[in-house]
Formats: sequence, structure tokens, C-alpha cells
Amino acid sequence: MVGGVADLESLFASLGRYRGIPRDVVQGVFALAPESLQACPCFLDRLTGLWRYDFGEPLDLPGGRVAVGTTMFQSVDVLYDVLSTAQRRLTPSQLSNYLVRLADPNKHDDLLFEFAPIVRLGGSVSSTYEVVGFGNGNRTVDWLLRPEKGPPILLDVKNRTKDLLQSLTAVQDGDRSADGSAPIPSHDVSLLFASVERKFRSTSPTAMVQAVWVGTDLKQEEDDLKRAFAALDASRVHVAILGDWRDDAYVLTNETIAKEHTLATLRVRESRRFVFNRDR
Repeated sequence: MVGGVADLESLFASLGRYRGIPRDVVQGVFALAPESLQACPCFLDRLTGLWRYDFGEPLDLPGGRVAVGTTMFQSVDVLYDVLSTAQRRLTPSQLSNYLVRLADPNKHDDLLFEFAPIVRLGGSVSSTYEVVGFGNGNRTVDWLLRPEKGPPILLDVKNRTKDLLQSLTAVQDGDRSADGSAPIPSHDVSLLFASVERKFRSTSPTAMVQAVWVGTDLKQEEDDLKRAFAALDASRVHVAILGDWRDDAYVLTNETIAKEHTLATLRVRESRRFVFNRDR
């Protein structure tokens, strides 16, 4: 699975040359990385062709078992994009605090993912990180985005792994389809939206679009997903997006204008990559 090894600084330099980024800019981004990240080993993943760095903890499964995977081996490109975006989007005090938390292997994956919908934002969209007072009560919401046109977008980001853990546990326990492959996921889809409603207050999407960006490593059954979204308070959650680091996403909404505004602001296009249909 390992096609080569390298150090992070060299890989950042190579990325900069490939993208045409000035050397001093790349060096400045590398300098942001906590020392534990700067020193972590990197390898070429032969399965995907991506350079990855070894940082993070395996997923804990029942019975003392663990699952080793990409939660431990993140893409070098993703790390560069997150550090570069954090440098531009966070205040100095926020950036300092974020980098300290990013160095925690147990939180690293979640903290990276907070930037999954942000790395593509255009320069005309202003952003505020970890806002208080715009959601419900004194709850913190990850992002407040203010595009040049249209209402602001209050966006919370969730990185869900419980459904993946349930599926991996079923496989390890011998649950297989008739052809020997992994079984169709049968988890509680509503877990994807746990704690989302209480983050937001009731408001009109013409005043503020309230959205959640959810990361999941499993495809979701589409009808179950739609039912879980329909069970949410539509005055609190206007848009739900299943997405990752790529520029396509699956979108749930009852407000077409809010959906189009959110997709345009986040620079993503609709995709069915994140869903499947059980009976088709």
C-alpha cells in the first residue's frame, strides 16, 4: 500500500510548485503546522495515488478492536488547504487556539473537517469562525458566512463516524451479504442530524439561511435520509448537506432559493455520490 515516503516540508514544497504558489507563501503555511505535524511521516498511498501523513488515532470498535484508515492518514493536500485557509479566515487568537487543538491526534480529524465547506469560498465571502449569539441562545455555531448578495448563512459542520463504526462492527461480527460483500448499512440515519436543531433558532431563510454540513464515510439510504431530514424543525434547519473535500454534495431542503444560494456560496454542485436506494 505504500508507494514511497517523504517528509511533510518537501511535499508542501512540491505542492506549491505544482500549483504555482510562491515558495515563501508555502514556507509560511508549513511554519503554521504544529511541530508534531511537521515531523510526522508521510507516504504515497498506492490505492488512491494521494500523499498522506500519519497522524491521528484508529477508530475504537467493540471487543477491544480498532479500525485503521484514512481518519489516521489524511491527505497532505487537505492539510495544506486547511492551514492556508485558517491563516486567511481566522483572527490571530483564533488561529493560535485552532493550531493547538489541531495537534491533538484524537481531535485532528474533526478539526480538519470544520474547514471542508470553507476551503473553496470565494474571496468576496466574509466569514466568522465559532460565532455566538446568532444561533439558539449562547450556543456556538461553526461559521457565519456573509456573501456579497443574499442573506447570510449560519453553517454548522458535523463529522459523523458512528454509522461507520456500526457498519464495521457488523462486518467484523460476520454479517455479510449473500455474495460475501459487506452488508447494506442499517444504522439510525437520524444520528447524522443529532444536536443540529438546538443549535439554531426559528427564523426565515430570507433573513438568514441556517444550514448543516455533514461528513459521513458511508453512503446513506436516500428515503431514510429524507425522512430523517423531514423530522427536523424546518424553521430551524433550512438546508442539510452531505459533503466531503470535493466540490460535489447531496442536498436536502424545503427551500429551493435557500438551497441555490447555499450551493452558490459554497461553490459546490449537487451529486448523488453520497446516497443509495435500498430497493433499486
